[in-house]
Amino acid sequence: MTTPPNPPGWYTDPDAPGQQRWWDGTRWTGFTTAWAQDAQSPLTGPVGASATTSSTEASSTRHAQRRWRPSLTTWIVAAIAVLVAIIGAGTNGFGGFLVALALFGLGAGVWTLVSARPSWLNLPPRRGVGGAVLGISFAVLLLGGIVTPHAQQTSLAGAEPVAESPTATPRTSVAPAAEPTRTPTPTPTPVKSVQVVEITDPIPYGQTSYEDPEIDAGTNVVVTGGAAGSKVSRWEITLVDGVETGRVLVSETVAVAPVDEVTAIGTRQPAPAPAPEAAPEGGGCDPNYAGPCVPIDSDVDCAGGSGNGPSYVSGPVQVIGPDIYDLDRDGDGIACD
Repeated sequence: MTTPPNPPGWYTDPDAPGQQRWWDGTRWTGFTTAWAQDAQSPLTGPVGASATTSSTEASSTRHAQRRWRPSLTTWIVAAIAVLVAIIGAGTNGFGGFLVALALFGLGAGVWTLVSARPSWLNLPPRRGVGGAVLGISFAVLLLGGIVTPHAQQTSLAGAEPVAESPTATPRTSVAPAAEPTRTPTPTPTPVKSVQVVEITDPIPYGQTSYEDPEIDAGTNVVVTGGAAGSKVSRWEITLVDGVETGRVLVSETVAVAPVDEVTAIGTRQPAPAPAPEAAPEGGGCDPNYAGPCVPIDSDVDCAGGSGNGPSYVSGPVQVIGPDIYDLDRDGDGIACD
């Protein structure tokens, strides 16, 4: 026959005889506690010793004699509880601190009350102890809930007299007064101005010419020299913030009229050069003629006539002897006239 398992309770720690460990009915847990120094006889654990019918009474005696010692789990959960409480204090003050601690205590009390097992507080696994922890935690939670709104009302009450003070500005007038501070700075209006300015500009002179038959061809003579003139223009200039944006011509007056340059272009052709006189045979002039030299040749004709030479003479030539070359066709004594 098999031995039934021992009921949940505190038994001698099989790994450390100087303390007790909680047996949950099926296995050893991580909850331990040292025995009291004056304990008379510790109970044997469920392994290697038989449990007696008086184990429940002995367990109650050990609960009365042992001292509470927190385990590693107790310290870890406590540190987490304090951290959360500090965060709650930063949000809701001291009331938030109490509420956070109370929530952890409520969890431990509910666990012990329902399961009759040690919670993270490592307290005796009795429902009475769980109820006590639950009641204390609920009281702390209620106190934190009372303190928290009180702190908020205190902070609001401190600011309320300022708004209701007889010398303070009424609330209805404070909001409109603060509005202009949120209004963006308006863009400066551009400064526009108009100025009338007179500007003097030069007027270039023109050029004219004419043909002059008294001047040889290929020759140009400046008869009248050119001179530039000047005019005065009146402009209406528009400025925006000192920068020109446009201009309009109002009037224009000629102050000095320009003088055109006049040039004479020669067209006269030079006289043709006289034909060279042929040297007379014998090197002399015929004595039958006076005036221009009539060369002595086989035949002499008047220059510009229809004769074919070979010698020519330009008249008029006076016939003083026989007209051997028949130069005086009309017989008036003057040849080649």
